[in-house]
Amino acid sequence: MKKLWPRLAVLALAVLVLAGVVEVAIHHFDPTRVVYRRLKAPDSYLYEEIDPALRVFDTTAMISSAVIQTPAAVRERLLDMALGPGGIPRDLAPDRILDDDGELGELPNGTAVTRLHFDLGLGLTSNPYIIRSARGNERLVVYHHGFGDPIQTVSDFLSKLLDAGYDIVALNALGHGGTLAFVDSDQDGIRPHARQNQKSNIFHEMSHFDRPLRHHLTPVYGAINFARAQSDYRSTDIVGFSMGGFMAMLVAALDPSIERSYPIAGVYPNYMRRGQEVMPDGPPTYPPLIEIANHLELFVLGASGPRRRQVQVFNRYDRCCFNGIRSELYAQAVRDAVAIGPNGGSFDVVIDETHADHRISRFTTRTIIEDLARNR
Repeated sequence: MKKLWPRLAVLALAVLVLAGVVEVAIHHFDPTRVVYRRLKAPDSYLYEEIDPALRVFDTTAMISSAVIQTPAAVRERLLDMALGPGGIPRDLAPDRILDDDGELGELPNGTAVTRLHFDLGLGLTSNPYIIRSARGNERLVVYHHGFGDPIQTVSDFLSKLLDAGYDIVALNALGHGGTLAFVDSDQDGIRPHARQNQKSNIFHEMSHFDRPLRHHLTPVYGAINFARAQSDYRSTDIVGFSMGGFMAMLVAALDPSIERSYPIAGVYPNYMRRGQEVMPDGPPTYPPLIEIANHLELFVLGASGPRRRQVQVFNRYDRCCFNGIRSELYAQAVRDAVAIGPNGGSFDVVIDETHADHRISRFTTRTIIEDLARNR
């Protein structure tokens, strides 16, 4: 019996080591996680194939000639709907300047951070960051962070932009980064039918608000105005992740001064969304927006124009959402619509197959940095 105990101890240790290896492989090692997610998929349409029910949609017919030939007129209607007459206010400015709160994580030496404060009304606030690179290349990149993990989880992505010389406007979606998304329903600006609820959510109950998109867009344009007033930039581009990807796509569609746009894991058209991607009363489905331009048309608007380009990135094996290869259904139709427009532009889709998470990977970071450096 005494000789048996050492063997049992070695066996128990081996089992523990094996369990640890399996745990790391399944949850922390990207190649194994990809295999695990594929094996665990509830159906083949999540990652591997395209649901035949989605193929019945004629994506070319969904893009109107007005969006292709007269994008400025469509933008004017969109801006009036979202922000009111006059479109984007070029005098938007923060109501005060705040100290850096350290929430961006570790950034390269020499980086200067300024935090802005915008009072958006209804008790809503936003605190965008102006991040200045020590290696300034006279170009500005807007980064819009979406739902989920704190913005400091993308500090590596921001650092790579800073190392390449880009200044950054970085902001959280409303309701994140210490700001509120819920509004008391008895305030002016909340529609009467919503006031039976105690609170209304600016992201998930947009029908409760009057011109709700202005609350989401004001800090973006206000922070861009502030940054441009401080430096004379040669270009302004935008990146967004998750819900921030949708907002980045929308900003690019509305504002032709945004040259390149990179929505990451967040912009499948409504008709092909599934599971957590569906927002019945959120920005992607907001009727006044979609009645003027559907998602495919917004893609075209965001990519069309001199020196303009949009590259959409999807994590094929994303454990959360916006996964698979569904973008194959519309990529060529959007690309063709941009190409035949009178003002130029380009559109592409990139599928990231390197991991199985809802995040900005090293592959995507490298892809965007390289694309930003392409001749304009």
